[in-house]
Amino acid sequence: MFALNHSSANGNRLRLGRVAMAIAAGGLLAAIAMPGGAQELDGAALWSLGGCFNCHGALAAGDGDPAYPVGPSLRSSRLSRDQFLETLACGRPSTGMPFNLAGAYTQTPCYGLPLGAPPAVLAGADFTPAQIDALVDFLMNSVVGVRTITRENCAVFFDGNVNAPTCRQY
Repeated sequence: MFALNHSSANGNRLRLGRVAMAIAAGGLLAAIAMPGGAQELDGAALWSLGGCFNCHGALAAGDGDPAYPVGPSLRSSRLSRDQFLETLACGRPSTGMPFNLAGAYTQTPCYGLPLGAPPAVLAGADFTPAQIDALVDFLMNSVVGVRTITRENCAVFFDGNVNAPTCRQY
């Protein structure tokens, strides 16, 4: 018969807990980055479908609808691609940023938490991992770091239409 003493068992549980959290965090990033099936919507369409413009503004400059929480300008964001993936997928607990990954918290762990009910996080869009990835690609390629909005940059939000009403001012 093999028995562990109490302090050794507690130490093993702590180590296992840390390993499980690391695996869960890695699993989230891997799940988000995995290519999915055919992707029908591009990043700009997902931006609209997800209602991101309500808080972050039509062109992601942080000038959204005043009826919604004020989201920061994504143009001046310093988040890395991985941080964007996690934020879009899992939201930001106790803020107005919703989670957008279908199954976040209940089927896919977020922020190292065990599977269960989301902790004070609003539900947003029901995006697949491939859609989250496409939205982040769009933001990283067309928004983040682009502080001066041109007519062409505006047009990426409107199917390339430089004559979209919102873009006419640029």
